[in-house]
Amino acid sequence: MNRNGHIGLTLLITSAILYFFNLKDSTSLLTALFIVILSTLPDVDLKWEIPHRRYTHNISAGLVAGVCFGFITMYAGIGFIPGFIGGLGGVLCHLLGDLLTYMPFNPLWPFYSLEVSLRLFKSSSKTVNNLFLAAGFTVFTYYLTTIYYGIEVSIP
Repeated sequence: MNRNGHIGLTLLITSAILYFFNLKDSTSLLTALFIVILSTLPDVDLKWEIPHRRYTHNISAGLVAGVCFGFITMYAGIGFIPGFIGGLGGVLCHLLGDLLTYMPFNPLWPFYSLEVSLRLFKSSSKTVNNLFLAAGFTVFTYYLTTIYYGIEVSIP
């Protein structure tokens, strides 16, 4: 997946969680936005020129990101938990998105060696990535309108 696809998929996931659990508080919304922002973090391996989907595309990297971002948000006065969930959740959503593509990777590295891929579409597919982005923004907008702001929406 590219950046648009990861952001869209993560918006879709976090908005659905916020909606179904009727979460209206600002901390929940901020945590969801942290998850969305950090959902592209694993692709830093492309900029660092290290093997793609090796060191940054696994649960261990998610835990490290969660702890690091948790301390950042704790010292910023927001608290550790929103940052931890943001870092871990962002990486996990990224892994879920990459799992859907053709290129296999090892999400349990270094603890278990098993490369996985559902091979549903090419990660470079502009159509799929833009559809995820559109779906994510649509569901997020619906959540903001109906749950966060409490505006009734009737669909004829």
